[in-house]
Amino acid sequence: MSLLNSINIITVIIIFIFLMPVTAGILNPVSKERLRHSLLSIINGLNFILSFILSVYLTRVVVSASELHHDIVAYLIAMFVFMSVSFFVLELLMIPVCRHLIIPLADKLSSALDGRNSGAKRFLSGLWQLPKSVCMVLVLSLLLNFYANFINNPSAGDYINASKPYQAIHKMVLQPVLTADLVKKAPVLVGDAFRKAAEDYTPANSDSSGEPNYWKLPAIKYFNGMTIDEAVKSNSEIKDTAKQIVGKEKDAREKAYLLYKWVSKNIRYDYAKAEIVLENPSRVNSGSIITFEERTGVCFDYSCLYVTMCREVGIKVRLVSGLGYNGSEWGEHVWNQIYDPAKESWVNVDPTFANSGYDYFDNADFSSNHKYDVVQAEW
Repeated sequence: MSLLNSINIITVIIIFIFLMPVTAGILNPVSKERLRHSLLSIINGLNFILSFILSVYLTRVVVSASELHHDIVAYLIAMFVFMSVSFFVLELLMIPVCRHLIIPLADKLSSALDGRNSGAKRFLSGLWQLPKSVCMVLVLSLLLNFYANFINNPSAGDYINASKPYQAIHKMVLQPVLTADLVKKAPVLVGDAFRKAAEDYTPANSDSSGEPNYWKLPAIKYFNGMTIDEAVKSNSEIKDTAKQIVGKEKDAREKAYLLYKWVSKNIRYDYAKAEIVLENPSRVNSGSIITFEERTGVCFDYSCLYVTMCREVGIKVRLVSGLGYNGSEWGEHVWNQIYDPAKESWVNVDPTFANSGYDYFDNADFSSNHKYDVVQAEW
């Protein structure tokens, strides 16, 4: 049972999908007709990948500009339509390519293989299927990436991201191609709630090396009419929950990670509240207690609750404001830092962005979608 628990099913599926075409090629050496079919399959796979990528970007543009930009069903429908149309157009464009290039190429390759012995022919047939294997794995990885980042299921997202083959594909292929969409669902407040922090990033706030002097930037004194100290107040329920989450764990970093996972999984981002905040922050309640009770909030609420829980179990923690990238634009955002005694340094933690299914606990790529950080308070 322990062996089964140590095996990541996503890894098994990726390996199985990759080996299927290669194994089929070895067991059944290619003929002229199969060469044609293989080449056409590769073209169809590439068309699928291109149409998928096009549909993601087209859907983002169209749906985000409408009143349905928080409706996942509307997003899926629009994406299906754009993907179908994109695939159809690409198929039409590939007709002359297949007729004048793919089919003649298949005939020449078939003639070259006819003179080989059986073992060599099987080996070359297996190699011939490698592009198809790669295409199938990329298609699967794109679908897994879509699920991990657009469906609100953090546990499934964590499991997908735990697969080492998926991580490698994500780092080498998906992230460069779909960087703008990895955090598309990770929301930021694009408005005036923390506008001062961004506006005061000026040359006057840089030292002689040209680097920003964050400590000279103004602090957020109020949010929704309350001070930060008021926003991070605790109660007995939060205290008991925080202690229950960390249990007997003694390591500060591990305790901080357990709390980060709990907040990201149990607090739902409140899009309606975010829109209200942009118009008039005084119309909503904010802070740790209301967030814990209602299990919803915006980035400020996530970060305040995380601060409160960390304080209850003796973790040194900061509340940080700055700019976050939501996939299409930079906007005001709030996150945290915790002190890691082992590293003897502060590390970045974003429980709000973690709601997207991607790990934002001391992430090496943290600065790619977070900048101009201002430490507002430290405990």
